[in-house]
Amino acid sequence: GEIAKDKDLNFSDIKTRTNFNETAFFYPHLLTNENGEIIISFTVPEALTKWKFMGLAHTKDLKIGTIQKEVLTQKDLMVVPNPPRFFRENDRIVFSSKITNLSADSINAYATLMLFNAETQQPIDVLTGNTDQVKCVGIPKGQSKAVEWSISIPENIPAITYKVVAKAGNFTDGEEMIIPVLTNRMLVTETMPLPIRGNQ
Repeated sequence: GEIAKDKDLNFSDIKTRTNFNETAFFYPHLLTNENGEIIISFTVPEALTKWKFMGLAHTKDLKIGTIQKEVLTQKDLMVVPNPPRFFRENDRIVFSSKITNLSADSINAYATLMLFNAETQQPIDVLTGNTDQVKCVGIPKGQSKAVEWSISIPENIPAITYKVVAKAGNFTDGEEMIIPVLTNRMLVTETMPLPIRGNQ
């Protein structure tokens, strides 16, 4: 990639998305105004996804009406990490993320992966060998590109917080989540042969 300017490499001001609730809201009791309208205001969780919006209204004499729509939450620049469900101690893995450009122009995006001990919030990038942190990728408008980081999972850290952030000019996005780390200790089950005669 090209040489990045210092301001392109400052990711500290990027707010990461952390609220990934599967349900956006549930209002069981809504009343209409004098025009028969209902104004609903709610905060959408921070997953960049498609939501199904469903509504049911009824009168006292049980006349009913329903509505069903789809709502999209998205940004001009989006990071979509592809983390494993868990890490295992001493594993070497490639951590990947998709970077999507929904803006009107082609962009040069700078992306970085930061790793922290989830208990202490201390950075563990050196410990994991995550030294080549910043990736630069050119993305045509309406397209996505993948970026990858090679990391090693250390011992004696029960959970790791990953933070993937990206910026391109004024567009920014970031995602943060905790992943458990499993030990390499195996459960050994002792077995004993029990010979029996058939049909007994």
